[in-house]
Amino acid sequence: MAANISKAAKAELAEIYPSSRTDALAELSALMHTAGSLRIGKDKDEAFLATDNPALPRLASALALTLLLPAPTVTRGKHTEISFGGGAELLVELGILGRSGGGVASIDGILPELVRKDSAKKCYLRGAFLGGGFLSLGKNNHMEFAFTGEVLRDGVAELLAPVSGGAGRGARGGKYTLYIKSKEKISDVLVYMGATKAALAVQEELVNSYMGKRATAAQNCDVANIDRAVEAAVRQIEDISYIDRRIGLETLGEKLATTAHLRASAPEMSMGELAEMLGVSKSCVSHRLARITETAEALRKKSGEHK
Repeated sequence: MAANISKAAKAELAEIYPSSRTDALAELSALMHTAGSLRIGKDKDEAFLATDNPALPRLASALALTLLLPAPTVTRGKHTEISFGGGAELLVELGILGRSGGGVASIDGILPELVRKDSAKKCYLRGAFLGGGFLSLGKNNHMEFAFTGEVLRDGVAELLAPVSGGAGRGARGGKYTLYIKSKEKISDVLVYMGATKAALAVQEELVNSYMGKRATAAQNCDVANIDRAVEAAVRQIEDISYIDRRIGLETLGEKLATTAHLRASAPEMSMGELAEMLGVSKSCVSHRLARITETAEALRKKSGEHK
């Protein structure tokens, strides 16, 4: 699912239909702000959405039904176009256009009364993501909302802040963007908007990433432990060889000499394997090898040699 997480999240969100007029207005307003346009004709004006989401026409019909609007007209081509009658009047109600001097003018931000309720805020964010959002997972985790205006972008940032912890802001290709990089925060935003299946996919990616890091760390730790064990074995064999050359291993006494002979003959053995062969504990082997090292150091010091 990770490869098509953006499409999957949008498909899931498009299947959630607001039940109240306030929520429906908020979601349609966000959709029109991010993916809508106004077509002015001789006989009528049309507000329309352009989309590649196959589930959006059903959502648009549900929104129209809740708002007591005529069913939208759907035209399929390179992009799917969803047209609403009422054009400018509808956009005024959605807070995208405002009346001014007998005419209408665009409103840059979010109409405050549309998003007073928490459910309306969720719907607005849902519409903003459906109309201008994108999500990708992998090496570069990225959730993005894109807008044509900076004021609108900043207004959505305020709606998003309590759940996202503060989204990053940017500008690219004539668009103003909000973005989130943290998988945890991306998951939180998806849950807040209602895309629980997509959120689970994000959380699965998060767990897989964590387990991968744990495995790598464990492997690195094992390699480091092996390197340390090899270095210790090399030093021990050097000490044993030095003692054997200088005074002979037999002078160490039976227990130390036996340990020295076994270590020299089997440098690949771990402390546990040496202990098992000698029939003693690992701490006992460690103590014997430490005494062998002390003896070698004492001999070097006596002869003026230093390792």
